Amino acid sequence: MSFRINYKNRLWIGAAAALLLMVPAIADDLAGMKAFKSGDYQTAFKEWKALADNGDANAQCNLGIMFQKGLWVDKNPAEAFRLFQAAANKGNSQAQYQLAQMYAKGWGVPQSYTSALMWTQKSAAAGDPDGENRMGWLYDEGYGVQKDAKQAAYYYRLAAAKGNVDAQFSLGLAYEKGSGVHKDDAEAAKWLKLAAKQGNSKAQAELDAMTQKEQLATKK
Repeated sequence: MSFRINYKNRLWIGAAAALLLMVPAIADDLAGMKAFKSGDYQTAFKEWKALADNGDANAQCNLGIMFQKGLWVDKNPAEAFRLFQAAANKGNSQAQYQLAQMYAKGWGVPQSYTSALMWTQKSAAAGDPDGENRMGWLYDEGYGVQKDAKQAAYYYRLAAAKGNVDAQFSLGLAYEKGSGVHKDDAEAAKWLKLAAKQGNSKAQAELDAMTQKEQLATKK
């Protein structure tokens, strides 16, 4: 599961965890961000807890992630859920996405696909790339919504443009297969290359397969 922490509209990708993060957009978050990036989760927790206790939604989301992942603190799904709920109710789009995932999996809360869909829709509507990618997947598979390849491609495109690697891969496949979009090998290759550049091995395998197809076609 991915997570994102917002810092003055910039994104930082943690290679060690292969996860997308977001930090509170106020001056006091600098210490928390620096600590988190260096792996000093104890200091990050201390910095963010002070902000979260004062009602900062981003800090609440960050703490929720720490409790969810067991970063310095013991894993505590119930506390993660409480913090995500508090932040989601204030409109934090990443907390809305995380809340949706907890409902979908039944982590720290009774499983509810209805609630999962609602919070995913809120997250996507607020422009969160994880939420947008998830909505694309739901339309792709027909889970909770009517299967719709065009809607799936629409949401994948939104998320892919923001750098979501899973969406880039899925959008590349959509263009390769002509699913919800016009078949376009050049566009397929473009998005698959972007996904592969971010370490998506499936995207690289798909690119290799496309190259082999082209080579075979030129030999005929």
